[in-house]
Amino acid sequence: MFDLLLISPKNTQLGRFKRFVPVSVPIGIGILAGFLRKHGFLARILDTDLVDINPSTIEAELNQCKKPCIVGISVMTANVANGYKIASLVKSVDKDAVIIFGGIHATVMPDEVLQNENVDFVVKGEAEHTLLELIRQIKSGKIEQDKLGNIGFRENGKIVYTKTSSKMLEINGVPMFPYDMFDPSKYNLGFILTSRGCPFDCIFCSQRVITRRVYRYTDSERVMEELDYIINKLKQPNVTFFDDYFTGDKKRVMELCSMIQERGFHKKASFGVQTRGDSIDKELMSAMRAANFDSLMFGIETAVDNLMELINKKETVQDNIDAVKLAKEMGFTVEATFIYCFPTETFDDRFKALALALEIEVDRARFNNATPYPGTEMYDMVKEKL
Repeated sequence: MFDLLLISPKNTQLGRFKRFVPVSVPIGIGILAGFLRKHGFLARILDTDLVDINPSTIEAELNQCKKPCIVGISVMTANVANGYKIASLVKSVDKDAVIIFGGIHATVMPDEVLQNENVDFVVKGEAEHTLLELIRQIKSGKIEQDKLGNIGFRENGKIVYTKTSSKMLEINGVPMFPYDMFDPSKYNLGFILTSRGCPFDCIFCSQRVITRRVYRYTDSERVMEELDYIINKLKQPNVTFFDDYFTGDKKRVMELCSMIQERGFHKKASFGVQTRGDSIDKELMSAMRAANFDSLMFGIETAVDNLMELINKKETVQDNIDAVKLAKEMGFTVEATFIYCFPTETFDDRFKALALALEIEVDRARFNNATPYPGTEMYDMVKEKL
């Protein structure tokens, strides 16, 4: 029997492009499941990219849940509509189930979420401790608002919020990602997350809503423990660091490279990261290559410096050109991401991005459309024009 269900709704907005997007581990609810397990609550993870959600499957899942059954649904703007459908389905099967929404969209649009009659609570921001305390109170049958922070709910027909807490999570208190909760035949488990946040404030990035530009990273020994599990237990030959900004602290990266070599991990696996062009140099790249880091992904975004300034990237086009050139010279495989449709962008600007990708000879290039997600500065810019 489980204490709660944690559900990752399918993104239904991709349409015909869905087949080009591989199924990936729902990392957010995975981290929460591991944290809750550490504190005595067993969560059942339901990934709707893999499981067909219908009344019979929901009923079967709820029958395995201790009463009152708690259902946590993590939503982004792109999948919140599907989240609402799942909430309605859950309530149709068990009207007493307690439904909690969390994630980026619930954090920035809590009023909208709580206007949905099937949503009982909203958790805003980093959810680990907030969700843990809320679950404890729900299971005890008594809600004590003064002990809850960053929670929204309805009371007598009105939306109310508990106190706002600005305290950030100590990430070394979060256990290793619970890889054992995921089927290796259905997911690529060759990944690790060793930090949270990014000190920059690009106008298109909604992640800052959760991390508030606070950059924190896991102790190096903890990273080695997790790599040991991934490489020696799970037998993963390629490990991708999912950190937003892996090279944010050069001294730390140098230390990780040294420790990887000391433990011989570099002889069993290769490593890939995503980072910024202005944060690498030859010394750092040499250390990473020696530790068998062999792929880098840069968010180049645009080939025009005035757009770089507009999006508040805090680096130049030349920074990225130099970084790609250095990485290629040192034997890295390089992927670059670009974003089209920024405000004021012209057709010529877009063509320059394509030309730049060809000129610097990246191994892979991905071109995305800028989306003004709620919680971003770009959203506010677009909203002012409406």
